[in-house]
Amino acid sequence: MTVIRVDADTLRRLGADLVGLAGQLDTDAKSLADRVDDPLIAIALTGVQHDWSKKRKVISGYLTDAGNAAKQAAEAYCQADGAITRAATPGGSR
Repeated sequence: MTVIRVDADTLRRLGADLVGLAGQLDTDAKSLADRVDDPLIAIALTGVQHDWSKKRKVISGYLTDAGNAAKQAAEAYCQADGAITRAATPGGSR
């Protein structure tokens, strides 16, 4: 028999951490080009940052989705575990 062990609290924390990381990524949109004195380097940084801005939004979306899925998985596990425990307990409610 295979035993599945899930630490729901850790799964919830992972979900919250992933969503938090997505939030940090969203707020990290400061322009590096504004901090550089050399105009050629500033132009290059603007191009890189524009591309990164699009990718950052996609990555942030993935992190948010994964975080929310982890939190939902923890809740589903707890509900299923509770139902199984009640069903396996003599006199437990179904």
